[in-house]
Amino acid sequence: MDGRIRTFLIYLVTAVVSFFFGLFVLDQVILPQISVGGRLVEVPHMEGVPLEKGRAICKKEGLYLTVRGETYNSEYAADQILRQDPESGVVVKQGRQIYVILSLGPEIVSVPHVIGLTQRQATILIERSRLEVDTVLLVSDSDVASGRVVELHPDAGSALPRGGKVVLTVSRGVQKVRVPSVIDKSLEEAGTLLAEAGLELGEISYKFSRYLPSNRVIDQQPLERTPVERSTRVNLVISTPSP
Repeated sequence: MDGRIRTFLIYLVTAVVSFFFGLFVLDQVILPQISVGGRLVEVPHMEGVPLEKGRAICKKEGLYLTVRGETYNSEYAADQILRQDPESGVVVKQGRQIYVILSLGPEIVSVPHVIGLTQRQATILIERSRLEVDTVLLVSDSDVASGRVVELHPDAGSALPRGGKVVLTVSRGVQKVRVPSVIDKSLEEAGTLLAEAGLELGEISYKFSRYLPSNRVIDQQPLERTPVERSTRVNLVISTPSP
């Protein structure tokens, strides 16, 4: 008795599997081959074509277009066909479904606020926003510490496509210059040299010197080659003809 039941169950399982396999073959193989009279057509090229135009192209060939998904793409505008399945050139029966992926256009992101951050912090935040640092410009700035961002282009909050370029302007702090030597120069010559170095004339005093002609610089403060900030005032001592 148990053997008969076991045999019956085997036959039953086999019949059920065969039934569903037959349905699959009918749906996926037989019906597509006999649909709409069975005329063969070549799948048209539709990549880059707007959706509605793609539908019209498919309809003309006796095919059906179905949207399977959407994704961002920087090369194709929104609502254009990005990919198709089957590919163009494949020969199919009329009535076949042509599946397409649509472009959403380039992904738009917002430029983050990075003013005041260090260059490294700003770069990390920009890259996390799916943008890139294109150029870093260095400027002298007495109000912003060296290595921190003072300007951003485009401005924070601007909309850019994903992968867009951002330009950072970073402070290099106060630019130092070296004081030139103006010893043995006339007051006019000393003023010119200091101005060319980005410095200014400071206090002028006079003192007798037996070694240098009159009206010549015999001392300066700060001394030559001293690194100082731009616009620093340099004090001069000028020789006089007599004590």
